[in-house]
Amino acid sequence: LKVTDHDRASNGHVALRGRKWLSAMAEEENNDAPQSIEVPSSALGQIIGRGGSVIKRLIQATGCQIEVPKGKKPDDDEEDKLVTIQLVGSEQQRRLAVAAIRDVQDGGEAEDHAARAEGAMVVAHKLEHRERESWAHWRLTAHEKVHGVRFELGRRAVRVWAEKKGGLSGPAAEKVRGVVDSVIQQARELVELEVECQINTDPENAHFDAALSPLVDQHGVLIHVPRPEDGAVKVRVVGPTEPARDAAMLIESKYVKGKTTASVLQCTGQVQGMPEGMANDFANDIREMEAEYQVKVKESANVIWLSGDNAEGVENARRALVEMLPFYLPDCFFMLEDLPQTIVNDLKMDSTIRGLIARPECAIAWDRIQGTAWICGSVKMREAVKKRISEIVGKYEAEHWEKELEHYGVAMWLLGPQGSGQWLQRMQNESGAKMKVCPNALKVWVEGKPEQLEEGKKLVLGALEQLEQKQKQDEENGGRAVKSKEILSEHPPHMRAILEKLAMLEAMKRGGKPPPELVRERGIARDRHERDRSRSRERADVEQAPRNVETQQVMEWNPATGAIEATSVDVDMTASPGAAASSAVGAPAPAGDDAADAQPLSAAERRARAMQAAQAR
Repeated sequence: LKVTDHDRASNGHVALRGRKWLSAMAEEENNDAPQSIEVPSSALGQIIGRGGSVIKRLIQATGCQIEVPKGKKPDDDEEDKLVTIQLVGSEQQRRLAVAAIRDVQDGGEAEDHAARAEGAMVVAHKLEHRERESWAHWRLTAHEKVHGVRFELGRRAVRVWAEKKGGLSGPAAEKVRGVVDSVIQQARELVELEVECQINTDPENAHFDAALSPLVDQHGVLIHVPRPEDGAVKVRVVGPTEPARDAAMLIESKYVKGKTTASVLQCTGQVQGMPEGMANDFANDIREMEAEYQVKVKESANVIWLSGDNAEGVENARRALVEMLPFYLPDCFFMLEDLPQTIVNDLKMDSTIRGLIARPECAIAWDRIQGTAWICGSVKMREAVKKRISEIVGKYEAEHWEKELEHYGVAMWLLGPQGSGQWLQRMQNESGAKMKVCPNALKVWVEGKPEQLEEGKKLVLGALEQLEQKQKQDEENGGRAVKSKEILSEHPPHMRAILEKLAMLEAMKRGGKPPPELVRERGIARDRHERDRSRSRERADVEQAPRNVETQQVMEWNPATGAIEATSVDVDMTASPGAAASSAVGAPAPAGDDAADAQPLSAAERRARAMQAAQAR
């Protein structure tokens, strides 16, 4: 009999109550289907569970009614008394209930007994290690589609459920049991390595390192980056022996020595299995590549990895290696390109593809950014992978459509006024498809059933066509008209007018055709050499006396362009000497004797009159 911790007294010896409990268990052995059992009161919490969840599952699993007396939990200084639990049911039900209660009392899970009662296969693993349990669950899920089962990993056992009714039996059950035992054994043989990294090399990015991704995806290598301690970060690597060592060496090269790294995946020992003549030629090419790109190439059973001081050289060497391997082993390596970026993660998690890469003769490295799949293995495995990828991509293209946009303004046009999404929502409601517009990525996506996809695609293309027609119309009309922003404030009317004009001029600086009202009020003509009449002349309703008007060139600020430009100004030179302030065109001319006494102006006075006329404008 196993004596658990709560059966020991503080001095390490079995207490009197423990001996009583052992005696009670010995009596149960003589009657393997008792109508009641005794358990320590301290174990009632485990048996009942939170909100009675455990005992409910035990009753459901065994079919036996389990009645626990009510009572408070004993304090630490109180004696752990025995509590009698009543069992009501048939002999078989009581027998199952006793075994389940004792197992839960020793730390087992009620779900294991419930699963066994419901026809599932339960296999004990006793890994008791979080990383090993995680790796075992990752590997087991890859076999679900192949064997038509579903795996659940508990604290102590693996529960296997058959997808079809009738449960597992016969050769199928033996095959699944063999897979479970094999995965558990592999999980027990995982190694744990530790690499002490420098903080300044950013080891927290190891989770996203492209050189480590093939080892993580293919072999389930686990990388744990803790918080820094004493100026260093101790990165833990857990996985199968060879892949874990490769990952540790890549981490050391990049996050300890500060090198740039890259890797190329292979099935176990593919390169090492080359014939002797081919292996010599391949080795010569590798040495030439190392000299050309200033990198170091190391071959392991699972990856060929590179390191160097120059990131560009390492990347070029990796690409050269990717081209070399299909040349030497065309039946073993293949690069599948032009995959949609948005489905690469779905391809990685596909159950059929995961079942293929679980076999030793198949390996795949994914690159979401480039949209590629590096397929390694036999021709049969490669064709199976390509077929499955083609099926997924075909389904994706039948339900997805995307289009690149020319610039930011086109994306905002599809979204609606000021990017509110009003027009996008309207198109979604009309088509029933799911749409997304990203002004930063300059793309529009449409998802849905084939008929919804076609309708959504039609609406998007129609909106783009409307935008194109509007742009052509604006170009024919001389540019897009600028609208001044209305000023809403408590300013007096004259200040509001000034602020509105300033806002209009500010809008014109960003491009566009001047508004007609601004052209009319400010005398801004499209042709700089053709000016409208001045406001003073427009206000003159009476017939004026003959005047001597001359055209002068002055430098004037043009509000339409926001620059100082040379312009022509009409200046009245017939004013009397004392009427300099009214020399602008349109000012009343002197009459009678004053006109006869007018004297010609000097050059300095003529320039002054011209400047005053420009300022008056």
